[in-house]
Amino acid sequence: MASLPATNGKNVIAPHTVILGAGASIAMTRLNAEKFGKELPSMDNLVEKVGLAPLLDKNGIDYYGKNFESLFSEIKEDLSKEEIAQQIEKQIYDYFANMEISDELTIYDYLVMSLSNNDAIATFNWDPFLIQALARCSRFTHNLPRVIHLHGNTGLGVCYDDSVVGHINALCSTCKNPFEPTKLLYPIGKKDYTSDPLIKNEWEILKAYIEESFYITIFGYSAPVSDIEAKTLLLEVWEKNASKGLAQIEIVDIKSKEDLYETWQDFIVRDHYYVSNNIFDSYLFRYPRRSCAAFFEMVGMLRPKKPNPFPKLMTVEELYHWAKPLIDEEESGVKYSFNVLKGETK
Repeated sequence: MASLPATNGKNVIAPHTVILGAGASIAMTRLNAEKFGKELPSMDNLVEKVGLAPLLDKNGIDYYGKNFESLFSEIKEDLSKEEIAQQIEKQIYDYFANMEISDELTIYDYLVMSLSNNDAIATFNWDPFLIQALARCSRFTHNLPRVIHLHGNTGLGVCYDDSVVGHINALCSTCKNPFEPTKLLYPIGKKDYTSDPLIKNEWEILKAYIEESFYITIFGYSAPVSDIEAKTLLLEVWEKNASKGLAQIEIVDIKSKEDLYETWQDFIVRDHYYVSNNIFDSYLFRYPRRSCAAFFEMVGMLRPKKPNPFPKLMTVEELYHWAKPLIDEEESGVKYSFNVLKGETK
């Protein structure tokens, strides 16, 4: 069974867990284009963006006006189209695998640096942007969140023999053989989260975090009706969270507050939720690396703290140097003082 990382310092507090959907990567690429200008597709325009139309036309498959999830479900259910389904999967994998994060500072760099090794980011996305952001932030510090891949990822490799995962271009630390690509969960009506050992373990890790989390941010994940399995797994473990009566659900999405409440109402306790259409307005980015501690100070101790939002920066190195006082305090083991950065109050 997966477990949370062991911690020994005085700063231990329940984790902040972030759940990413396609909307998060789309928001990132709108602000900072993919390095080579490739566009991140959604389920509504995937056929066009990935260039699947010639393959579908050649095989007489009608795709006009269809959401790709519905289309691919139909193809997978037809056993005579098994080879076509495999060709589609390979073309999608190759498209995402060849994407590269912009050289500019991105939302994902801020996201990675906004959390500590007590926290986690779980992503449903296939693109390698988050892994690439984590890699370049780790040049400066390893006090960074755990990243969990719920649908597999083109930037992630695995050695099934030794149960080791890592960057797709790395070697297994045990047998020294190259990693093989992870399997991706492609969009079908009923997804299988248990047969692949890697994906099963990733979900076990996420469940361990959700059960302990004091703050959950859902960024660009719509919890589609077609993926009821995922929402059910999350809700089952959230119900076991002993702190959920005080904990907060934060939703960052461009949809209306009413629609988002309708989607996530089963997770919301009373009015303990916040909705924003901009990640920079989130609690996570207004109290980087201190979100759970700051929220507890407000709801548990009635001592609200002045926000310390990220300033406008240019490089990952500048981002690290801005966060370094916070990182140093975390690693020193002293109790959070909330006056490490200019502008915070005691």
